[in-house]
Amino acid sequence: MIYIAFGTIYTRDLLIQLNALQTEVRHIAFLKVHKAASTTIQNMMLRFGTERNLTFIIPAVGTIHPNVISINETVTSNNIRPMPLLSTRFDILCLHVLYNRTAFEHILPNDTVYIGTLRDPFEHFISVMYYFPKLFERFRISGPRAITDFLEDPENHDVSLSIEKYTFYSLTRNRMAIEYGFPLDLLLNSRSRRNEIQRYIEQLDKEFALVIIVEHFDESLVLLKRVLKWSTKDILYTRKNVNIYKDNKHIKVGENDRIRYRQLSNIDFTLYRHFYIKLWRQIEMELLFHEEVLYFKTIRKEVEDFCHNFNRNSAVLTIPSSDWTEKFEISQGTCDSFVISELDFVTKIKEKQYPRAK
Repeated sequence: MIYIAFGTIYTRDLLIQLNALQTEVRHIAFLKVHKAASTTIQNMMLRFGTERNLTFIIPAVGTIHPNVISINETVTSNNIRPMPLLSTRFDILCLHVLYNRTAFEHILPNDTVYIGTLRDPFEHFISVMYYFPKLFERFRISGPRAITDFLEDPENHDVSLSIEKYTFYSLTRNRMAIEYGFPLDLLLNSRSRRNEIQRYIEQLDKEFALVIIVEHFDESLVLLKRVLKWSTKDILYTRKNVNIYKDNKHIKVGENDRIRYRQLSNIDFTLYRHFYIKLWRQIEMELLFHEEVLYFKTIRKEVEDFCHNFNRNSAVLTIPSSDWTEKFEISQGTCDSFVISELDFVTKIKEKQYPRAK
């Protein structure tokens, strides 16, 4: 079969060979957005970097959460550790911190590729509410109507939403926009500053090579593989920090709750829609894409089954070479790296990069 891209004619075999010759990207800024499959993606970044002895940006000594740089500000010289003695540069940033292009560029190489993630805003809001259980107590809501009660009068329940107190601490209004670095004045005046909001989103569009959409996760990961020139093994995963609130029978979401939340977090919905459309435009430009997605889904399920049913009689799973990957093996150590907690993984990296601190 013949494929045509940008006026150039390719055969299937030539296209696959050209893809295999590309050099993998090693300088990456991943914006770890809360409750948007970010821990799963971060695990890929941590595995990739440790296997290649790359240098990660790590939170400063004495931070409350050793795996979080900050939830209310961007990266600064005060909230990260200095570069390790034997390193010449930082390679990867993939811990929680608010986005600011200037601040990121100050500490990362010029050829860094920027990756983000987004989730349907209403689903993101629900997940945040149930992932941080103390929010219910703080907002004085409970029972089957808890979500509806909150959305009927959000400022009465969450004082951080009032104009006087609204800050980057908010978890319930435009939280994803906050993490993408939207200026506070736009967050406070989202109804009257729509043109400026759109311009900011268009600037993000230029700065991020890819924004992963959680609702199309495997498609996003195959595109990530192609953008970063990674291997199939690099993007394998098991889901982490999953909070399946829909299985909780006492939770009720009202028929108008999504509409109410759209009014509360209109920037998040605009941001999500923009990058949802962009993802599919990027996919449309790719050749043999859906074939590779199908292959990836099959291999990922095979690896997950192997890791969940590991026994010493089958110590290694061998994945043969194909159009999409070279031959590789999955061992118990590989399986362990999929499921290790974020805190434990970051701690191991910290102790390796800063052995004297240990």
